Amino acid sequence: MPLYDPSIIIPIYAVFLAIGLMLTILRFIVRLFISRKPYPRNPFRLDDLFVCIGLFIVTACTSIQFYNSIHGNGGKATSTDTKAREAIIEYKVDFIMLVIEKPAFGAIKLSLLFFYRTIFSSFTSFQRINRALMVVIATWIFGFMLADIFLCGVHPGYHWILDQKPNRARCGDKGLLLIVFAATSVVTDALVVGLPLLYLRRLQLRRNKRIAAYGIFLLGGV
Repeated sequence: MPLYDPSIIIPIYAVFLAIGLMLTILRFIVRLFISRKPYPRNPFRLDDLFVCIGLFIVTACTSIQFYNSIHGNGGKATSTDTKAREAIIEYKVDFIMLVIEKPAFGAIKLSLLFFYRTIFSSFTSFQRINRALMVVIATWIFGFMLADIFLCGVHPGYHWILDQKPNRARCGDKGLLLIVFAATSVVTDALVVGLPLLYLRRLQLRRNKRIAAYGIFLLGGV
C-alpha cells in the first residue's frame, strides 16, 4: 500500500472533521434559537442525540487515523526495524475501524428516521414503516459489528498478527463481508431516503414548496 506523510494525512482528516463539527454546531444553533417554539422546554430531540453519537464515533475514527498516520503504516516508515511494529498497528487500526464504523453509519440513519417522525407524525402507516426500519437498522448495526468481532471466532488477535497466514486459514472471508456490508448499506440508505418521498405528496404544500422539499430530502442520498 502507498505510504503518505502525516503532514498530508492529518490536515485532510482535520478539515473533514472540522466541517462535520461546524455543521453539527449550526444544527444545534438552529434548534436552540429558531426551532424552539414547537418545543419551548426542550428543543432537542432523539434525532439530535443520534447525530451526536455519530459525530462522537467519527471523531474517534479520526483520532485513530491520526495515531495511525504517525505511528503505523498510515505514515512514512522510518526504518526496517520499525516496519513490523507499524504493520501491526495498521492491522489493529483496520480492525477497530471496521467494528466502530457500523454504529457510526447506523446512528446517522437512525437520526434521519427519528427526524422524519416529527414531520410525518399524522400518518399511521408511516409510523409503522418507520419503526420497522429502525428495527432493521439496529439489527444491521449489531449484526455486522458481531460479524467483524467474531470473524476469527474467539481469536480476534488473528486480525493483527504480523503473519497473516492463520488469519487467512482460520478466519471468515473479510472481503465478502465487506461487500455484503456495502451492498446492505446502500439498500438501507435507499430505504431511509426513499421513505419520506412516498409521503411528501400527501402534505398540504404548494407545488414549488413540494418540489423544494423533494430536493431537500433527496440530499440525504448524497
